[in-house]
Amino acid sequence: MLSAGRARVLRLAAVAAAAVSSTLLFSGPANAAAPVVLGGGSGVYVEDLTDPNSVSECTITAMGYDNKNQLVGLTAGHCGEVGARIAAEYTRSGGIGVITEKDEEMDWAIIVFNPEKVNPTRRVAQSVINSVGAPPQIGENVCKNGRTTGFTCGPVWETRSTFFRSQVCANHGDSGAPVLRGDQLVGMVVAGTDFKAGPISIELPLCTGGGNLIHEPELATNITTVLADIDRHGGAGAGFRVA
Repeated sequence: MLSAGRARVLRLAAVAAAAVSSTLLFSGPANAAAPVVLGGGSGVYVEDLTDPNSVSECTITAMGYDNKNQLVGLTAGHCGEVGARIAAEYTRSGGIGVITEKDEEMDWAIIVFNPEKVNPTRRVAQSVINSVGAPPQIGENVCKNGRTTGFTCGPVWETRSTFFRSQVCANHGDSGAPVLRGDQLVGMVVAGTDFKAGPISIELPLCTGGGNLIHEPELATNITTVLADIDRHGGAGAGFRVA
């Protein structure tokens, strides 16, 4: 359904200078390690189950609890496969969670976190998530918070039943980033798209950060549609409520 995703793949060998290793990322923190704080906009490393020397960088959409009171996080489905382990980017802390449910069509994934190793938060940098909101309308201004390009805002210029396009700035690694109307979560960043004006499709450059005015539009799924699909699956994440 959706075009090229926003996950970014890292070769562990390429970031060895930052002391990143598969052992450090996924074996789990020491018992005495303080819990990591994660929320919508936090960066995570996702294990690549097909290549032990690679991880994907993605962004948490929101943290919450499901109908079984499991601590769960949402992110984009193309970030990893079921069974992939998760590490917090800013602390390099591994052993904190695993992807247990995903959907290819709607491009979402559910991470079940260890509540002894993760503290959920509603605030990450400038963004606060207090509730889930209805999809935005054309002309509304929305903002996203991603691990690559940070907190950026832009107008919505197209809406559909399951997704919307806007001029929020995003780039690889921002997959899963929450899209917000104020403190309401309304969408999840999943892809970049060409700019379309009627029959004309214009390829624009990727956005490099705040202040970059000319860049390709971003496609986000409606969070209400995503949550309804998660409920339909009936597994981890069903009955999601913001932590």
